[in-house]
Amino acid sequence: MKKIPRDAEASNVLVGEVDFLDKPFVAFVRLAQATTLGGLTEVPVPTRFLFVLLGPPGKAKSYNEIGRAIATLMVDDLFSDVAYKARDREDLIAGIDEFLDEVTVLPPGEWDPKIRIEPPKKVPSADKRKSVFSLNELGQMNGTAGAGGGTAEDEEMPVPHELGEELAYTGRQVPIIPQECHGTVLFIYLGCITNAITFGGLLGDATDNYQGVMESFLGTALAGTVFCLFGGQPLIILSSTGPILIFEKLLYEFSK
Repeated sequence: MKKIPRDAEASNVLVGEVDFLDKPFVAFVRLAQATTLGGLTEVPVPTRFLFVLLGPPGKAKSYNEIGRAIATLMVDDLFSDVAYKARDREDLIAGIDEFLDEVTVLPPGEWDPKIRIEPPKKVPSADKRKSVFSLNELGQMNGTAGAGGGTAEDEEMPVPHELGEELAYTGRQVPIIPQECHGTVLFIYLGCITNAITFGGLLGDATDNYQGVMESFLGTALAGTVFCLFGGQPLIILSSTGPILIFEKLLYEFSK
């Protein structure tokens, strides 16, 4: 009892085989008020949720696996919050789908159980799931748990974003328009030549015309050609900058 939080509420998962059913019967019950159900929970913790699965004989293993899955869901903090707020079956199914999106599954038979599986280096963040649940508020809680309210009963759920035709993959390549290429080339050319003229004139004044406009043209052309061919990014403006101007001036004065 020392390890159980003070306001904890229990979820009882009950599965079994009966001979009077032809197909499985499933019920997920949320009580309006948490109630102590005798020794059902083994510890004196009031019960809020009941999951009952009864089915015809011969599938006890499947029933047990379903019960284990439901118990795992109820242990998850975010899904238990969904269970408190759910208004109908669809809300529970949406919570299960969101839980499954974050679950890591180990396929049986493709890994050796004797080998220790290292835990993840970083625990996955629950912020993404919390943001999804905040967008899909499931309405006001039943009972007294989690007082704080929710959305109104008549509030509509947000419509999920659908992929439109404009974003569908077609496999066709967009044709290259010559006019756009010419405009891009002219823009890059003017961007390079204006900087080469500006800094070339300043470099000529700083170096007694040993390195002027023509030298800036030649350096920009050579560097631009090499970069465009091997840099993987042809659309870039290459030119001298303020720090390069200061460096060339200091280098010239030091050499002189």
